[in-house]
Amino acid sequence: MSDPLNAALSGQAPAALAEDVSLATPLTAPRIAGREAASAALRAYQKALAKGEATARLKGGGLEGVVYSASADGQTAEILALAGYDTTGLIATVDVYGRPWPYMAALREVISETDPALADPDLGTGPYTPEGPTPVWVEHPAVPPLAQDVTLYSPILSEEPTGKAVVGPILEAAARSYSDLKVRAVLDIEGRSGFAVVIDELVDGHVQQLVEMFTLNAEGEVGEIRIFTRPWLVTAHFRKRMYALLKTDLGPEYWMGPDPAGPLPG
Repeated sequence: MSDPLNAALSGQAPAALAEDVSLATPLTAPRIAGREAASAALRAYQKALAKGEATARLKGGGLEGVVYSASADGQTAEILALAGYDTTGLIATVDVYGRPWPYMAALREVISETDPALADPDLGTGPYTPEGPTPVWVEHPAVPPLAQDVTLYSPILSEEPTGKAVVGPILEAAARSYSDLKVRAVLDIEGRSGFAVVIDELVDGHVQQLVEMFTLNAEGEVGEIRIFTRPWLVTAHFRKRMYALLKTDLGPEYWMGPDPAGPLPG
């Protein structure tokens, strides 16, 4: 998937970015301002993903995006980068989300070797509220019924649960773990039947930002849900809440990485 958008989101085409572009990363809370700094950060992510492959494209609500996937030691980490444009056609904002949380923790270690600031999870003082342009909230689209063999690619779980009987209760637990859901944009998934929703929601008083991708099967049911989140430390709060609700239903293979019942990482 070699094209101008992919090159810009890989940090290889700085001229495609506005001089005052701002970047939100999946690991850190503050936005990174300026063409040079944003391009360097995007290059650091591509380097950390090593042989990362662009696997999907999104478009809608004035945004375009690319999903990147990379595997190492049998584990797959994914990031989703969304670009917003200014009136001249240059990229004015880039928002990057990641999944799943345990493997993003491993990615964080790699990125820290390139630039420790890109791996600093500090949320600042007080509840985290994202910076950037003031959003225009839109309605959440209706979500079709789950297919019997639906698969969930969670932002926090280290395995992918499959089947409506398993995925349904996980989604119900998620709904109990956040509040005040608001929708920033709705996008189409290029070449597939489905859509993506860009969301802000509150977790322990902090804003968690996420993108939910719903892919539909031939019957129009949701066959796959893939969820990306940011920033990393707010997702740690979410993971801890979800563990408290699901620890008796999901085995330890779903909770690889730091102890979900332990202290939050710093």
